[in-house]
Amino acid sequence: MSLKGLFSKDGRRERSLQKAVEKATNRKIKTDDRRPALHMLAEDGSDLAVTALLNRLVFNYDMNIVTDEEEKRYVFDVLVSYGDRIIDLLSIHLKNAPTLSWGLRILGEVCEKERGWEILKDVLSDYDAEYERDPSRKQQLLTFLGEFEHEAVAKTILPFLPDHDETVRFITTEALFKRGDADVAREPLLKLLIDGDEESLRIKNRIAEGFSESGWVVKGYRGTVEKNLSAMGSEYVVDGKGRIRRKKGR
Repeated sequence: MSLKGLFSKDGRRERSLQKAVEKATNRKIKTDDRRPALHMLAEDGSDLAVTALLNRLVFNYDMNIVTDEEEKRYVFDVLVSYGDRIIDLLSIHLKNAPTLSWGLRILGEVCEKERGWEILKDVLSDYDAEYERDPSRKQQLLTFLGEFEHEAVAKTILPFLPDHDETVRFITTEALFKRGDADVAREPLLKLLIDGDEESLRIKNRIAEGFSESGWVVKGYRGTVEKNLSAMGSEYVVDGKGRIRRKKGR
């Protein structure tokens, strides 16, 4: 930037905006110093400002949990107010942010279903069922997908049912029952229930509970399911119609 440009109106605005970006994304400064920067970015609404506001959502202000939540709620409301014009920037954010919860919530507010589904699939494509040092992003994404209304969700998340991480397996189990697609999920869930290598009782109990709630039958697996429920000391049994139900008196 030339000397003239540096002191021009646009030059001063650019410098002020950059300072606001630096303050808004600095977790170490006090909230009284960060809040004016957030307001300035909200009023500016440029791509740079939107990106900075999104980046405010990925860190915690540890000095005051209540203030941290208030700041994030303010940023959330501002970004939602921009509507679908921020979708491209939000998509980039979701591919790169260290934590996804707030960004996914924004996506649910500003994006129509099919476009949102394409973005979610793209983010999910970065993951598989193998070991990951920090699976938190995967956990957040699969939790969100469990609530996302799209007919392809169950089939898309099914590969994560045997994930290395127990929490991911549990979240995927939950999500499959929420989506309610028996044609896709019934048999894989039964196979996990009777899998001798699956050591998580909370997953197996959740599968039994899910079958009881959904009314899905255990056709093709009855004997093995009964044996496994008994070995687990489960409160569930298989009834005469091939459905898992709670034992009487439970």
